[in-house]
Amino acid sequence: MKSIWEKLLRIKGPIIMILITIGVYLSFKYLLSLILPFLVAYFFAWIIRPVTETLYRRFRLPRILGGTLSLFLLFAVFGTSICLLVNILIKQAISFIRNLPIYLSMIADKLDHICLGCDELFGLEEGTLRGMVDDNLMQTVNRVKSNLMPQVTEHTISFTIGLVAFLGILLIIFVSAVLIVKELPSFQEKYSNHSLYKDFHRITGKLSEAGAAYLRSQLIIMIIVALICVLALTLLHNDYAVLLGLGIAIMDALPVIGSGIIFIPWAIIKLMNGNIYEAAILITVYLVCQIIREVLEPKLIGNRIGIKPLYTLISMYIGVKLFSLMGFVLGPIGLVIIITIYKVVNEKTEEIANAKTITYNED
Repeated sequence: MKSIWEKLLRIKGPIIMILITIGVYLSFKYLLSLILPFLVAYFFAWIIRPVTETLYRRFRLPRILGGTLSLFLLFAVFGTSICLLVNILIKQAISFIRNLPIYLSMIADKLDHICLGCDELFGLEEGTLRGMVDDNLMQTVNRVKSNLMPQVTEHTISFTIGLVAFLGILLIIFVSAVLIVKELPSFQEKYSNHSLYKDFHRITGKLSEAGAAYLRSQLIIMIIVALICVLALTLLHNDYAVLLGLGIAIMDALPVIGSGIIFIPWAIIKLMNGNIYEAAILITVYLVCQIIREVLEPKLIGNRIGIKPLYTLISMYIGVKLFSLMGFVLGPIGLVIIITIYKVVNEKTEEIANAKTITYNED
């Protein structure tokens, strides 16, 4: 393994970066689908391992049993939280669908006013522009009916098969996580002194640190933003406070886009309708969300990742181009992996170069 690091000393930095990028791309394209369930299983094992080890040391409870109990508890808490949240979201979505005719009527009234104004402005006969809008809307609705409904019917069986396959994958993840918790101590004891294990552990350790810092910070910020948005929308007597609050928190986590894409147009509409109080609350909530992100993100992440928002946005665009919708997530993850591996390779090659220099000076 030492000879590989010595060969890397002769390769220039940009070439190393290109090789790492190609390796990450090929791994995502050809290996990720094969190992993804086991990566998820390792993530769950990493979460429950402290509890499992505590049960093993204090109560001599076998790791496989402690891991199973810990994982069941984790799934129960997580599943219950998700079910409660989904229940609230479904109720608000149903309420929105029931009130949809009222909202459509309000939109239609606004549309009538705008179309009449445009007819007068361009000297058209009254109702001309509205007729064009109605024709286009009807064509769109008919196109959706003719294209969407047959696809829904055709994919019902495929959806059922996919659901069964998903449950099977969940079972594989569960069993794998328990086995990883059980075998990890013996695996580390057996291979901890191997040079390949040390180099691999060095990379995965930095990736875990960066990934954990990023995920933890984003989760904390999203929860705080969601709570603030839900509270503010509740004060405005919005019937969909939870649904909108979660949606805004997700948008706020996206680089460049942020919560402003919802709050700013919404506040402008409120101002145009003369609702100065509601517009002020929306702008205030937007500013508070921005301040929270600007203050908390550097403190929670620090310099452990060091990726600018522009680079994250570029990685998302490239990821979508390479891996379609999944690239939206894979792009930033790939960028973190590439930068982390590059840093580790540089540190390792510098250590070898310094060791050679010291040996040469001693001779």
